[in-house]
Amino acid sequence: MKNILNYKIDLKEEGPQNSDQDNLHNLEDGDNEIAEILPELYSKRVITIFSILFSTIFGAVILMSNLKNKGEKKGRMQVLIFAIIYTIGMILSLNSISSTKLTLPLNALGAIILNEYFWNRYLGKDIQFEKKSWVKPAIISITVTIPFILAILYT
Repeated sequence: MKNILNYKIDLKEEGPQNSDQDNLHNLEDGDNEIAEILPELYSKRVITIFSILFSTIFGAVILMSNLKNKGEKKGRMQVLIFAIIYTIGMILSLNSISSTKLTLPLNALGAIILNEYFWNRYLGKDIQFEKKSWVKPAIISITVTIPFILAILYT
């Protein structure tokens, strides 16, 4: 690094030459480049789809997995508490009005809160990441949901 700085000072004193100064800039740029390893996370779209199709609690578990990958313990607990309270509140509200027409809109609202508040707060709006496959959470979600559907159909 010292040699580069001395070389740069020498160039300034001698004035610009044909391609030496260009090579110096290329060398400096090349030395400062560091390859960044992007974390593998589930996307906001996956969280939204799981929240709407299954429940806000499913989207919350996926977001909690992202937060675990980033080492956000406080965020994980807050997402879990929100999801439990939100799901219980949603169930009680829907039972009190005896309607299931609001299930999907309420699940969508839960997804919006997960993505726009918790994701942006703990992961950042502009985080760059590699998309993680949604297949494993889909298999788990379907496996968990099937007994509930069967119980509803056969009671």
